[in-house]
This record gives sequence, C-alpha cells and structure tokens, in this order.
Amino acid sequence: MDEQRILGGLNPEQRRAAEAVRGPVCILAGAGSGKTTTITHRIANQVATGAFVPEQILAVTFTDKAAGGMRARLAALGVERVRAATFHSAALAQLSYFGKVPNLKILSSKVLPLRSIGNSLPMPYKFAAAADLATEVEWAKNRRLAPETYLDGLGEHEPPIPPELMQRVFRDYQRRKEERGSMDFEDLLAGAVELYERDADALGVVQARYRAFTVDEYQDV
Repeated sequence: MDEQRILGGLNPEQRRAAEAVRGPVCILAGAGSGKTTTITHRIANQVATGAFVPEQILAVTFTDKAAGGMRARLAALGVERVRAATFHSAALAQLSYFGKVPNLKILSSKVLPLRSIGNSLPMPYKFAAAADLATEVEWAKNRRLAPETYLDGLGEHEPPIPPELMQRVFRDYQRRKEERGSMDFEDLLAGAVELYERDADALGVVQARYRAFTVDEYQDV
C-alpha cells in the first residue's frame, strides 16, 4: 500500500485524521461529509505504517450493510483481515469464542411481541406504536436497566407511555422472550459486557488480540 493511494484523495482535515494512527480520534461531521471514508483510510494507514497488523484492528458499526461497505472500502485500499462487523455480531462472536452463548434463538425484531403486548394496554394507550415501545425497551436495556430498576433509572427521560405502563410492557416483553427461549440484540451486548466484567482471563485475551478499535455510525447507537 502506497501513501498516495491511502492519503492522496483526502482533504486536509481528513488527512490529518487518517495520519493519526495511534491514540483516540473523534470525527464529528455532517451526513455525507466523508466520515466513513476518513475512518477506512485511517485504518488502512494504521496497517501501512505498521502501527498495527490487520488482525489487531476491530471496526464496528451499526448495520450489516455498513459493515459490508467498510470491508469493501478496505479491500479496495488493499487491506485484508481487518475484522469489520456490527456491534451485535462482534459481541456474538466473542461470546461464542468463549463458549458463553446460551442455546437460545436470536430475536430479530421486537415489534411483533411488543405489538401484542401494546394491544393489551388500557385506553388511551391501547395500540401504542410498537416501534416506540421497542425503542424504549432498547433505551432501558442499553443502560442495563431491568424491569425492576426501570422506574428508578428514568431520571429526566420521558417514555412514550406513562412510566408504570412502560414498566409493565418491559416486564411482559422480558417474560415472553424468556418463555420462548429467545434473546435479543441487547442481550448479546450485555452478555459480552458481563463476560469481561466477571472473567479477567477472557478480557485479557480480547485486549491482547485487539489493539485498535474503530467505531462508525456511532450516532445510531
């Protein structure tokens, strides 16, 4: 990989970010401004300069499409063997590696179970938008709240329906999921976090393997 191929097409600000191969870098820019281009060229430069070998780099993003796009961009720059994945697939891979994945089905969408639960709510909240309920459940689980701690964890946050009803929806969703032997994407993330909090050896393995992390599409988290 030559420097011109990696850095030649970048503007001065993009180039400065791509040349910062070590240490934290935060890229703040509007949609369509070339953030992903900058990120992938920075990864390529990390490899080209010898700062890291490809296997030491983990790049995560929010969707399969975005992860695939990142892999394609890296390949076009001559970079192979960098792991580019979604947050959830990276968590699943790490849980699988350490044999910590329960024999459960991955729930691809919360909408159907939450629509059913929402339809049981009293008026005027009956038939509350399942997508809004799903977003709220994700908000709670990403903050590691359980139904029992949901109300105390709300703070200034306003749920889409009254808090006590939302707690009921959250509780029913968790119960149905467990009864059906399922886990959702947030369970994968929580499982990975809990693994590294409880298992110092597993944490050490991951820290030794990955020396550089890149996060794209962070606004979607």
